[in-house]
Amino acid sequence: MILAALVGAAVGAGLMLALFHARMLTERSGSAVLLASIAVFYPVFAATEGDMAGLILHLVIFAAFTWLALRGFRHGMHLIAGGLIAHGLFDLGVMVIDGPGPDWWPPFCAGVDIVAGAALIRLLQTGKVAQ
Repeated sequence: MILAALVGAAVGAGLMLALFHARMLTERSGSAVLLASIAVFYPVFAATEGDMAGLILHLVIFAAFTWLALRGFRHGMHLIAGGLIAHGLFDLGVMVIDGPGPDWWPPFCAGVDIVAGAALIRLLQTGKVAQ
């Protein structure tokens, strides 16, 4: 599990570096889409496992993170950065309760989310991306 988290952290750092250099973080839509798309994986996992109750639960959670992404798009990237970190913490919770999907996914996704959110916060603090 530690290896999955470390690989996820490296992927999160690389992703944010690539998005920054491609200038995709100069507007809010790139990071908003990132947050919403990250949240779609658990409903997919629940659907593949045929877990209807899990699917409904994870669709509601997906809707909440998508709502947060939309709010961040309209009101500031700090909401998106917080949403990424919150999704990383959610991943850690999924790991504890043995949610849908492969066992390595929650620590991997937590690594991606937390590093991406922290990188976005740092970029906002240094003024390298606009609110």
